[in-house]
Amino acid sequence: MKLSIGNLPQTLTDDALEKLLSAYGKVEHLQIKRDKLTKVSLGYGTAEMADADAEKAITNLNGKELEGKKIVVVNQEELTKAQNEAQKKKGSPAVAKPTFGRNQTSGGGNTGVQRRGGSRGS
Repeated sequence: MKLSIGNLPQTLTDDALEKLLSAYGKVEHLQIKRDKLTKVSLGYGTAEMADADAEKAITNLNGKELEGKKIVVVNQEELTKAQNEAQKKKGSPAVAKPTFGRNQTSGGGNTGVQRRGGSRGS
């Protein structure tokens, strides 16, 4: 089972999180998401464990305080399902289509292209 783990302290290391989860079973894969440039934790991550072990981890760790923050541990499949249902209730498409240039509803026809030179104020 794949777990989503949120509200993690930025100082928490992969090893510390693995040690925390391994109290409930073998951790097959673990990753704390980090900023690409600074390598600072983004405060969430994922882990993979056997189903029974993952259920124990969810039961015991969800809401547990860690370095002053209450962490969130949930089944990623259930989280994704709940997010998709919430999106359907809003009535909007799952993926919003970007609009550029004259297709924008705000008018003005700004294409995002900045032209230099020409006869105006050069």
